[in-house]
Amino acid sequence: MASPEYFANEKANWMHTVVIDTELIRYRAVSAAEPWKLLDCKRGAFSTKAAAHRRGDAVGKLLDHPYKVFFPNLDLQREIARNMAARFNETGLGQMDFDGHEGCLASGQGSYAINLFAKDFYDNLTGTVLNGTSNSAHFYWHINSYCNWGEPWYGGFRDSMQEYRINNQAFLERNYLPKMLGWYLLKRTTSLSDVEWMLARSAGMDAGFALQSSPDDLRKNPDTGTLLDAIREWEEARRSGAFSDGQCERMKNPKSEFHLEKVADGGWNLYPFHDSDEFTHEQIQRQPGEPTGAQWEFVNPDDSQTLQFKLRVPGDSGSILNPTFEIDKSATLAVEVEVKAGQTLLCEGDGTARVYDAKGNQVKSVKVAAEPPKLGSGRHEIGFDCEFQGEPAPKVVVNFKTMGKPEPVKNKAQG
Repeated sequence: MASPEYFANEKANWMHTVVIDTELIRYRAVSAAEPWKLLDCKRGAFSTKAAAHRRGDAVGKLLDHPYKVFFPNLDLQREIARNMAARFNETGLGQMDFDGHEGCLASGQGSYAINLFAKDFYDNLTGTVLNGTSNSAHFYWHINSYCNWGEPWYGGFRDSMQEYRINNQAFLERNYLPKMLGWYLLKRTTSLSDVEWMLARSAGMDAGFALQSSPDDLRKNPDTGTLLDAIREWEEARRSGAFSDGQCERMKNPKSEFHLEKVADGGWNLYPFHDSDEFTHEQIQRQPGEPTGAQWEFVNPDDSQTLQFKLRVPGDSGSILNPTFEIDKSATLAVEVEVKAGQTLLCEGDGTARVYDAKGNQVKSVKVAAEPPKLGSGRHEIGFDCEFQGEPAPKVVVNFKTMGKPEPVKNKAQG
């Protein structure tokens, strides 16, 4: 070869693969000096067959992606689209997402290639296929069923691309496209409060969503039945137009939380949650025997209910051990757990405390030794203490959560 530049270029070249006729060959590097050679070659890569080649045969480098896939040229791209349609026709598959649709740009044909891929797929279908995308283009809008942006891989249930998902709703509405919140993961650690948080956003914005799970995660989540029941009830209420304009407006706020329960008349009760102000506690040096805990005054604005709280440990170093709450100098709730800097401890009154990392992923759960105490309506004295670890020791920030009175929601589909 006359120059090493083409084969030494690392852009879109994670798998170092060249093609000669129908054989793929991998190489480690290009020689440092002339004559330029591909070094440490592996013949017959990716299940192709090593074969003899003639002097002067064309050698091409394949463009690839970090997901370890090769990009096709335009002719092969069109063949792929037709083959996909044939598989959908054969099996009766009814949904397709053009996620990574921008990969068609690698053919060198720009937006034309993106739109042609979708059109080739669409034109060769014999039945209806709902399809979405992560990258819309003007022509593709003639084919597209919805644009479901928002991926669940970058944080916990409430944290992965949430601002991006919510901001997209105005764009979708302006362009007369179905509103969609993106993809969410239903894992073995997913809680009812997380799912209802998402369902409230869906109801408030009248937006659909997509869930990804697996049989193993569904089997291992002890609340799977409750979660699926909640999805069914929230979706029935949303699609029947049961929620008022005022309720929808409140549910658009990502800081708000709600719980929905079905009632005997076929409707529902919607319960709003109220968060307290923040209470903080830091390590304090006191004389031996003097109490080191904090004393807080909390007013429960709602009816009597089990204690619920969110405890955060902001900062970059240290941790706290065994947080303990004393309610009105009588009832005590102690959680035997370490919460590291950047983590959050969540207790929602069900006897389980869950620890989340800085991105909102659940890292562990512990059973609370004693039944969480009840908080009557009105004013309460709450004592808090914990053990601090590390230098400098972190501080603790606590919010209490209470569930408000039910708001009746009528199923309009029943008249």
